[in-house]
Amino acid sequence: MKRLDVNGRTKSWNEIKKRDKKGLKNFSKHNSDLTLDFLKDFELGINTPKAKKGRRTPATLLKLRGICIFLNRFFGKKDFEKITKTELHSLFNKMASGEIKKENGHTYNGTGDFVKNVKTFWGWIMRTKKVSDITEDLARGDYSNGKPAWVYLTHEQIKTLTDNARGDYRALIMFLYDSGMRPQEAYRLYVSDFNEDLTEVTIPEKRENGERVSKTFERTIKLKHSSAHIRAYVKQFDLKTSDLFMKPTQYAFNKYLRTLSKNLFGDGKTKARGTYDKLKLYDLRHLAGIFWKDKYPTNKGVCYRMGWCSEKMLNYYTEFLGERDKIDDEDLLTKEDKNKYEKEIEELKEKFSPENINKEVWKVFSEFLQEQKNLKDYVVTFGSSQKEKPDKKTQKKLMEKREILLSKIQQTS
Repeated sequence: MKRLDVNGRTKSWNEIKKRDKKGLKNFSKHNSDLTLDFLKDFELGINTPKAKKGRRTPATLLKLRGICIFLNRFFGKKDFEKITKTELHSLFNKMASGEIKKENGHTYNGTGDFVKNVKTFWGWIMRTKKVSDITEDLARGDYSNGKPAWVYLTHEQIKTLTDNARGDYRALIMFLYDSGMRPQEAYRLYVSDFNEDLTEVTIPEKRENGERVSKTFERTIKLKHSSAHIRAYVKQFDLKTSDLFMKPTQYAFNKYLRTLSKNLFGDGKTKARGTYDKLKLYDLRHLAGIFWKDKYPTNKGVCYRMGWCSEKMLNYYTEFLGERDKIDDEDLLTKEDKNKYEKEIEELKEKFSPENINKEVWKVFSEFLQEQKNLKDYVVTFGSSQKEKPDKKTQKKLMEKREILLSKIQQTS
């Protein structure tokens, strides 16, 4: 089976590699030769870090080439090996503060990523040349800008988006939102990866030819909302089991999402700081993570669905579910409260029976018993995880109604 070039990175890398044979543009011969040796080693899997051995993908090689171009922009007049620790730290501080900008005039958003890739490049220089480590005190986290901005949509907005999407795109939007898989995983799926009635999909870890499909581990996902749309999609394009599942290119799909989202919601900023007109495929995965986070009884279940190796990512979406420390005195109903209500009910049942009181009193008492039961059902004990808990306003109403009814019973008796 031929390996897929999902994002066109392999084609781009081969074209650039061919063009760079004569040397990188605007580089000194020394720095150009050094960069090409670095990229050649990482393409072959030579002189790579001990923690991560093996060949690098075309996408990674393009990023590493980009970091060398970045260094050449600021230090091109000197050999790369002669860059000092002070010069490097000063560069990243100016990037993080916005003093140094991109060539298009925009500020750098991911300074931490530049730190990571420069450390990779310098590590290679250290393994192949006798130079000191000028990156040892650089920490990626020191230059982190927090969570990257992305486009947040409510569940109702997702419904609006899918309702207004074209049929084929509607099916794929629903599929990505339902499955929660990464776009690069979806674009490596074949129709044969689905079960017969298209209600489950398996994301293999690797194919027989060694091509990785899942970023983490193999998993089989139950499709709870998108199966009918997928069946219509497969029928529309007459897809065979040997066909790739995703028909539109990532570029076309992202462009369609941006246009549709802008037309429906404008270009305002969302809860996750991204603007509606920048909606992209990976945002659908973020939204799926939010949707499924509180649907599973255990964290292990949602981690499996999303392909997370740890529960760390669960906290990433907490703010979008409104989960904050909102505990209040009215929330502190304990087991003692529950026992008290149960005892009170039994005492009242014994005191008031249909044989001993008139119908009017019994009607009021029955209503009271129901309200008492409602309140008891909502009691929250420490260590429990009630799925449905009333807000403070509802609890207050229940308590008030209970007191009113209890007063009525006392009056009629």
